[in-house]
Amino acid sequence: MAKALKILLTNLTKKLNVITAGDIMTSRVVTTMEDSFLSDVAEVMIKERISGLPVMNKKGKLVGIITETDFFLVMDMITSGDIVENGKIEKSHPTVKFAMTTEVIKIKKSTNLNKIIALMKYRNIHTFPVFEDNKMVGIVGRRDVFRSFYSAVKSLHM
Repeated sequence: MAKALKILLTNLTKKLNVITAGDIMTSRVVTTMEDSFLSDVAEVMIKERISGLPVMNKKGKLVGIITETDFFLVMDMITSGDIVENGKIEKSHPTVKFAMTTEVIKIKKSTNLNKIIALMKYRNIHTFPVFEDNKMVGIVGRRDVFRSFYSAVKSLHM
C-alpha cells in the first residue's frame, strides 16, 4: 500500500472514530404504533422522507422497527398472494406488527461512525434508534451515515 494512501486511510479512520451517533442523529423521531396499518405508515414515511420508524406498543415501549425493506417484502407477499387467506382481501392490508423487525439494535449517542457503518454492513441494518439513559433521544438512518461518511472523506481532500 502506498504511503500516501495509508496515511489517508489512517486519517479517515480517526475521523470516523470521532464522529458519533449524537453528531449525526435526527432528534425529532417519528414513531408508529404496532397496530397501525402499513398503508398509513407508508404515507407518513413518504411525506416525511424517512426510511424507517421505531415501533411502539401501547405502553410506549419500543417493540420493533419498520423500514422500507420490510415494506418491500410485504409488497412482494401481497402481489404474489402469499398473505391472502381463504380469499379474504383483509390479509392484504396488514398492520405494522405483521411486518416489523422485532430484533432492534439500539445504539448510544457515543457510538462512533465506524461502528455504525460496520453494524449496517454486517448486520444489514438501515435504521438505529439512539438511546441514552434508557430513553430514545434520536434515530440514525442510512442517509445520515452516507452524508457524514462522504463529508469526512471530502474534508480529507481539501
